[in-house]
Amino acid sequence: MASRSKFQDPGFILTIILVIYAAVVFIWWPTDIYMLGISLVAWLMFFGLLFWFLLAIIYTVWIERIESSHD
Repeated sequence: MASRSKFQDPGFILTIILVIYAAVVFIWWPTDIYMLGISLVAWLMFFGLLFWFLLAIIYTVWIERIESSHD
């Protein structure tokens, strides 16, 4: 079996995406921007939960496809 590059690993790629999202949230953290009376950071954290759930689904499907292609 050929060894895959760590840079092609789904976990590595999705971790980079999460770090970028977290960086965006923390960049906005000190600002005082409000949408519908709620801080922009709170909105970003709320949508982040949905985003993390979506990434978990993507990761699971991606890993299953990789494992089934090796059989």
